[in-house]
Amino acid sequence: MPESTYQRAAGALDAVVDGQVVLLSPADMSYHSLDRVGARVWAQVAQPATTDEIVAALRSEYVVDEDRCRADLQPFLDRMVAIGILEAG
Repeated sequence: MPESTYQRAAGALDAVVDGQVVLLSPADMSYHSLDRVGARVWAQVAQPATTDEIVAALRSEYVVDEDRCRADLQPFLDRMVAIGILEAG
């Protein structure tokens, strides 16, 4: 099965508010705030990135087992796609 590539959805906006990344979904104009790890994922998808690339970037910055990283990352990516902030291809 080919690996998905993730990128920011057209029209998704971001801003830093009180040191926290806040996103605006173009799909329904809802706001979503990201924790530090979520903000790092958001930075990774400024250009299209595969799950492997995102996992590698996170593991280079955080002490985390690869399986655990993937298990935590996939629901986050799925949620961001569902709310219209990311696109998967």
